[in-house]
Amino acid sequence: MERDTMNSTPSSTQDSPRPDAAGADSRRRFLLGSGTLGLAVAGIGAGLIPITALAEQVRLTSLWPARLPSAGRGAALPSLAYRVYSKLAFGPRPANPANPGDVDDLTWFQGLGTSDAQRLDAWLNEQMSPGPDPAVDARLSANPHWRTLGQSLQQLWTEHHRYSGPDGWPMRNRPYWEMQMLALTRMVHSRWQLREVLADFWHNHFNVDGGEEVVRSTLTSYDRDVIRPQIFGNFRVMLEGVVKHAAMMYYLDNRRNSTPNPNENYARELLELHTLGAVENYYGFVPPGQVPTNVDGEPAGYVEADVLETARLLTGFGVADGDDSAPDTGAFLFRSDWHDWTSKTILGRTYPGTGEQELSDLLDDLARHRGTAEYVCWKLAVRLIGDGFSASSPVVQAAADLFQAGWDQPDQLQQVYRALILSSEFQSTWSDKVKRPTEIIASALRAANAPYDFELNSAADNAGFPGFYWTWRLTGQLPFNCEPPTGYPEDAAFWKGSGPLVMSWRTVTRMLRDVASANAPTWINFAERTNAAGIALTPDAIADYWLNRIQGAGHATSAAKRAELVAFLREQGNAAGNDQPLAIDTSNTAEWSTYQHLMRGLFTLIALLPERMAR
Repeated sequence: MERDTMNSTPSSTQDSPRPDAAGADSRRRFLLGSGTLGLAVAGIGAGLIPITALAEQVRLTSLWPARLPSAGRGAALPSLAYRVYSKLAFGPRPANPANPGDVDDLTWFQGLGTSDAQRLDAWLNEQMSPGPDPAVDARLSANPHWRTLGQSLQQLWTEHHRYSGPDGWPMRNRPYWEMQMLALTRMVHSRWQLREVLADFWHNHFNVDGGEEVVRSTLTSYDRDVIRPQIFGNFRVMLEGVVKHAAMMYYLDNRRNSTPNPNENYARELLELHTLGAVENYYGFVPPGQVPTNVDGEPAGYVEADVLETARLLTGFGVADGDDSAPDTGAFLFRSDWHDWTSKTILGRTYPGTGEQELSDLLDDLARHRGTAEYVCWKLAVRLIGDGFSASSPVVQAAADLFQAGWDQPDQLQQVYRALILSSEFQSTWSDKVKRPTEIIASALRAANAPYDFELNSAADNAGFPGFYWTWRLTGQLPFNCEPPTGYPEDAAFWKGSGPLVMSWRTVTRMLRDVASANAPTWINFAERTNAAGIALTPDAIADYWLNRIQGAGHATSAAKRAELVAFLREQGNAAGNDQPLAIDTSNTAEWSTYQHLMRGLFTLIALLPERMAR
């Protein structure tokens, strides 16, 4: 039950999974009723704490860091530790006050060596060899709310996709919904942050829409059996797993691809999105013989004729879905009677009609093609470093050399990541990107050391969602929910609109004060944490304590912004001066006390500062 009326959401928007006219109207009422975006962010009732200069600043300026004078490539660099946890993780995590002796992420990084080069190398070595994940495993183990994570593809197919009993809709969608909750759990709690950043990358590269039939029931297997085993492994192996999985077969319709009328949908995306790319390496409708050659003497890219030939090659590759007397298990199935057994010519190579061997040969050729190396490495550079790179950028070319030379090596992708992350470009690029909505949410929750379990409300077949899900959905970046096969965009320009930002902030403020989870705790006691810090409860001391916790010791927040935070605490805490104690009841740390509101508001204003939106 939400008692902060300024940020309450009408029940009609929480009961519907889709934003509609009522939802849009509620968002307008939210902005108008708050009086200032700054106060809406802080989650502070207008009657309790009036507008401050800080709130006015948040309202009028710097919705995204690209609008800051110092933003962009070449901007002043924060510490390497902060950049690493902002770009290669979902934000730095402070020490957990519930675990004495716990060390915050930034301090941990600093202890990995005597120079930044040593520290980054050691951090990468550790992150690329992930072991147990206690904070995640403890939330999954023996918890009946998680029902699908250990199910095989056949179990998912039979018990969810083919389910025909009562509560059919939630049963068929349960694997999809659990995977969304698991994604957030891993982003917020996992020790292996680089793995989670890369899992997000590869799920967008090989995107399937979890809301579609079959995908929703088999997504657990797609993540566990196809994407994750090769995150630090080999692109060619991952590519074949994608091609043969029921989720992709259904999403891009290759299960319906048969001779003599082939379906070109997946063939096009295999070339355009998954391997060669749609820009530099696509030559349109020109005859194949007119395509220029690359440094390897091969056709530099593909044309429409190659798409059609690939579609013919992919005929008959589908799913054991019970059609034509096939087994009904969801497994990969080659239907020889649907296959075009005549020869095909793709990218200058002729593939004789050899059935399954044709597919293996084609995937080999695509995986070792220079165009694939440049396209994939460009996308990785954009994800891990910044938006301002092209396939011809030196760092991309160096990574592409490794990608191509090691196309059949088991550690191919590790070599590529290392080349990009240890590059001078990574060292010098900052604020070239912004956090997308789910990244904003995860980084704020990590900064808060949120103890939450993110899960469906019960083990029942018709289990509902925790309350925050509906606000999260309206941010535009719900995991596994991107309908186009391109996946969610990386470009900062796409995410700078006020809609994604406001809904991201609203999701954060809601989750800080009430996550509406099935398990306790369901809110974070910032007042109690402040009292336990052993500091003087003055505006100066409190502001510095939370700045250091969220931004790291020696934080780079400007003196002017710090002064506004101090003024906020002084005015709303009725302190006689910046170095004088708050004159409100600081012993009352109840969920809805004035002191709790004040500390929650302070945390949120710091955690959602414009500079924290950068990566």
